[in-house]
Amino acid sequence: MAKKRKKLTEEQLVKRRDAAFRKKIRTTFTNAGFIYLNTLNKHQKIGSRVIEVDAVFLYENVMLICEDTGAAAKDKDHIRKKKEAFVEINRNFPEFFNWLSTTFPENEEKLKSYKVDRYIVFNLYISQNELNLTRDERSLFDNILFIEPQTLNYFNRITQCIKLSSRFEIFRFLGIKNDDIGSSKSDADIKSIKAPIICSEDSVGIYNGVRVISFMMSADLLLNTSYVMRKDNWEDSNWPYQRLIEKEKVASIRRFLAENGQAFYNNIIVGLPNTVRFVDASNNYISIDKIGDLENCKLSIPAEWNSICVIDGQHRIFAHYEGPDNDKFEKKIAPLRKKLHLLVTGLIFPENMSKIEIAQIQSKIFLEINSNAKSVPADVLLHIEMISNPFSDIGLARRVIERLNKEQVFLNMFELSSIDESKIKVASIIKFALRYLVTLIPSGGKDSFFTYWDENKKGLLLKKEETSLNEYIEFCADNLRIYFSAIKKRFTNDWHDNSSKILSVTSINGFIIAYTRQLAVNGVQSFEFFDRAFQKLNVDFSKDNFPFTSSQYRKFSDQIIKEAFGLEPNTQEDSTF
Repeated sequence: MAKKRKKLTEEQLVKRRDAAFRKKIRTTFTNAGFIYLNTLNKHQKIGSRVIEVDAVFLYENVMLICEDTGAAAKDKDHIRKKKEAFVEINRNFPEFFNWLSTTFPENEEKLKSYKVDRYIVFNLYISQNELNLTRDERSLFDNILFIEPQTLNYFNRITQCIKLSSRFEIFRFLGIKNDDIGSSKSDADIKSIKAPIICSEDSVGIYNGVRVISFMMSADLLLNTSYVMRKDNWEDSNWPYQRLIEKEKVASIRRFLAENGQAFYNNIIVGLPNTVRFVDASNNYISIDKIGDLENCKLSIPAEWNSICVIDGQHRIFAHYEGPDNDKFEKKIAPLRKKLHLLVTGLIFPENMSKIEIAQIQSKIFLEINSNAKSVPADVLLHIEMISNPFSDIGLARRVIERLNKEQVFLNMFELSSIDESKIKVASIIKFALRYLVTLIPSGGKDSFFTYWDENKKGLLLKKEETSLNEYIEFCADNLRIYFSAIKKRFTNDWHDNSSKILSVTSINGFIIAYTRQLAVNGVQSFEFFDRAFQKLNVDFSKDNFPFTSSQYRKFSDQIIKEAFGLEPNTQEDSTF
């Protein structure tokens, strides 16, 4: 008879979760080639205070001083204390450095490979749960880089997929350039890559002066210089659009490379930095408009990390990744990285072209290439729509959702990344509800937020002026924050109950549709107005008793319209929802 497994206590469960969390942190950085120093529970007086940090990671002269936390909610007092500890370490870094050398003698030689003043030090605060810090709160801790669950999950996945080559992604997160790592470099050490150009007599140009060329480049150089604008990553930016790298796809291509030893013939598509130059057979610089007239010209690309943006072909590039010693294919792949050259098509953008225009072109090309391949997830399509046409109703709605995700009422609640877990999915909210509330062109005589926006700014927004776009996003997000704050106050217990349906897509869409439907009668209103309105609304949001199914958005909005706003739903001329 099998022995009955003893149930773990809460304390044991917490210890097990914390151990798994710390293992994830450790393997993430060691997979990328960092050395791990276990400083957990090692207390030492540095400067004027006794400090204790959980881990230190080293890569050459880069030092990551890490504090982790398993707290279920933000603990500003804990963060403040760690900020003060980080300050003390940085003020007395030689003392801290000597303590590390003494405490970890097996790594003393590695540590002392560089002088103390050559070290670049980063203070990382890594959280097991969402910290839910607002932008203002984060600004109080400006000497700390926060790594929250989504970012850690992203790096963990990337380092599992491409092993040691993932260090360049971490360097990009840290803002590290080539000449930051290792010994100091002179101008003579700065190198460029020469790649043979393959082009027709008429070098093609597309999209407002963008030039297109093809060239050959080794997989090794592409690994060292390229980056991918993945939508689900660590960047606080609206413009990334690519899908996450797939471990199985990388493994499959890597196996093919090891077994066949040959490159792929189809093009890698990239965006090139505007620092590229062209040289003739005598190594003289020539202008891009002359390259079609020359038979023997080469492309000169500065050998700068994270400078070439991969638009399509990330899996073919990263299958050549640098693996650890126990990687069964590494011995075969290592020589191929330098030997195999991939055919690359590069886009060169005009120097005065804005980031948003460049992202629009790149995302459009990505979508065109992949439209007949593996189906692109709905949220990726919405994200690309936001990039390609940020003034469209879809684009506006996606930006408003991202803005709300940084505000207290919905702080970090929306699933903006496929790495996020157990969060509110946004695709249906955008497509079936929010787009109609934020659109610049309401249909059928209806109102939207734009109807009530500053008349003096409407013209600029309709002319697609970017500053006015940001102001309109703020306007929409602020009014939705007021609206949902009143809902949260009325149904406080439900809002904080994970089993409640109040934060389901059905509920949120019903509330947004109700806002849109009553807008023509009440206009944009204050918190006090909505607070009084929702006191009259009675809904059971419990999992078993919530009466509306997944797509009954309008039906729920009927109840809200009638009870909260005292309007007769049947009189609303509304066939959109």
